[in-house]
Amino acid sequence: MAYGVINPVAVMATQVDSLNRSCRAAALSDIEQGGVFQLLTLSTTAGEAEVWMATIPATATLMDVWMAYDPELVWTGSYRGLNPDVRDYIIAGGRTFSAFKPQVGDLILMSADAFSAAKSTDTFAHAVNGGWQMVWNATQLDDTLTLKYRATKYFSLATGAIDDQRFDAYLMEVITITHA
Repeated sequence: MAYGVINPVAVMATQVDSLNRSCRAAALSDIEQGGVFQLLTLSTTAGEAEVWMATIPATATLMDVWMAYDPELVWTGSYRGLNPDVRDYIIAGGRTFSAFKPQVGDLILMSADAFSAAKSTDTFAHAVNGGWQMVWNATQLDDTLTLKYRATKYFSLATGAIDDQRFDAYLMEVITITHA
């Protein structure tokens, strides 16, 4: 199974520290790159004073949504970096990972697997109540994180073989965010 892959092409979080956080999901909740969630509370575990707890958006209004972005070093058993295919990377539940808060105007390159379903003619994607992944929609929503499709691009994949070493990705622009 391929998991979501993202590349924050041009995001404000690269220049503003307060838009970046270390976080952790519950022990049974795996998160893909590009997964969206809320950071409502700090961890109460000893030694994690600066780690926020990632929770699935579960309110009627999806405010203050963050996005998972962690270096894609795939775990193979107890080892990292043996598998070069970034589509095999998932953030295992219980592990601390990095996240950023998307801002209006940010450009994010996202693989097709970072969305809950295949792209059709819809040109918007948004966070939804009760889900980690962005969902395609025909219209812009103003009460949650909404991205607008800008172009189809691709990610390169170094397989070492003479074959098609890339996979589809969508250039998305953040057009709506909400704050509490």
